[in-house]
Amino acid sequence: MSIRPPKIVIVGAGSAIFGLGALSTMMQSRQLRGAHIALCDTNEDGLRTMTRLAEIMNEAWGTEATITSSTERRDLLPGADFVVVSIQVGQREDVWEKDWQIPLQHGVRQPYAENGGPGSFAHAARNLPVILAIAHDMEELCPNAWYLNLVNPLIRLTTAIHRYTKIKTIGLCHQLLWGYAMAGAVLADRFGIEVPEHFHVHTDADNMPSFIPVARAAVENIEIKAAGINHFSWVYDIRDKKTGEDLYPELRDTWLNRYRKDFEPLSREVFEIYGMMPTAGDSHMCEYLPFVSEPTTRPWEKYDLKLQSWDGNRRRRARRWELAHAIVDGKQQVDELRNVWRLDMLDEGIPEMIGALHYNEQHYHQQLNIPNEGYIPNLPNDAIVEVPGIMSAFGAQGLSFPPLPDAIAELCRRELALSSLVVDACVTGDRKLALQALTLDPMVHDLDKARAILDSLLREFEPYLPQFA
Repeated sequence: MSIRPPKIVIVGAGSAIFGLGALSTMMQSRQLRGAHIALCDTNEDGLRTMTRLAEIMNEAWGTEATITSSTERRDLLPGADFVVVSIQVGQREDVWEKDWQIPLQHGVRQPYAENGGPGSFAHAARNLPVILAIAHDMEELCPNAWYLNLVNPLIRLTTAIHRYTKIKTIGLCHQLLWGYAMAGAVLADRFGIEVPEHFHVHTDADNMPSFIPVARAAVENIEIKAAGINHFSWVYDIRDKKTGEDLYPELRDTWLNRYRKDFEPLSREVFEIYGMMPTAGDSHMCEYLPFVSEPTTRPWEKYDLKLQSWDGNRRRRARRWELAHAIVDGKQQVDELRNVWRLDMLDEGIPEMIGALHYNEQHYHQQLNIPNEGYIPNLPNDAIVEVPGIMSAFGAQGLSFPPLPDAIAELCRRELALSSLVVDACVTGDRKLALQALTLDPMVHDLDKARAILDSLLREFEPYLPQFA
């Protein structure tokens, strides 16, 4: 008896940033042929466009899928095998900019304000009620389905699903690609990789055309095994993909002694001090460090820590909507979407994961954010850690690693403890817990500032924070 094709609900499908790439890879997937793909978004216009686009892909590429859509997720969840979630509460660039500006008004200058710092508290608090509401609906309507979470702050939101619901969840992130890009740039001469002048790996829409070719070339030539926590992962092993040669000695010597000093300078210095290469790039790794927000020495200038380009993201969204509408209106061919990399989109590997979990097709995935079951022995058990693993119908089994060096482990433990407090505060609406969380934040050094920042964030985002009402 053959297994029926899976039903996949995509919540947040009406987003041009996520929806185009996700639909393209799913519709081209051998594993997902004949699947039921159900699209959900509260943006009716965006959902209508993406639904029509999915129908065009389905017909042109012979996917034989069933396409349905609704603005109400409860209409789509019954019978689901997988629920893929990529949502944001509030217009992403607008609220992100406020996450950065509000603490600055109280004297706290965050280096990025997405997954760490006081802004990340607000980011988690806004998204968490919806993230949990989806999981609670799943408990009722599709209790055996997998919740694939692509929403940041990834550690915190995946922790909330794991802690407060019975739903199976995996947090997904593509940040290891930044580790590949850094290693590829440093080892470019060995592998003949073309690296643009002044190359860096800042996570920014305008940098993607330079970043993606280097990252892809590195993936073709290099194999990395890394573990830690999301956006704070560490290279345990790096090898030549073709020969198996250990590249760590060459990487270390080249980057620390002979390579450009201005290339990801914070990652370089952390590599030198702690002895392991961090994978996330300066922009993301800096969010968990206690020495990047000192107002007197201004380390963000020393390390050239770049903020997100919110206008760049707006331009990227506009370009993708133009492409989606052009295809739907018949002005461009749908095959424009076959190669997502060419369009500066990232392949998240979702079809391969779903195929493995549903059809028992063994699949090695390089980044799984899952509860720690001894995978990293000196990080807290049951905390959400990031490790590679094997996926099959048996579930997601992480690979086990030796302990992290003590100093790195302590930095990880601090962030996990902070994330745990943030989750409990944002679920319960407990302001005292929220204040405790801000006092643990490595960027906050004054109690009065912590109180003032918390009050301002809760006031600014009150419409999105029913739990704190």
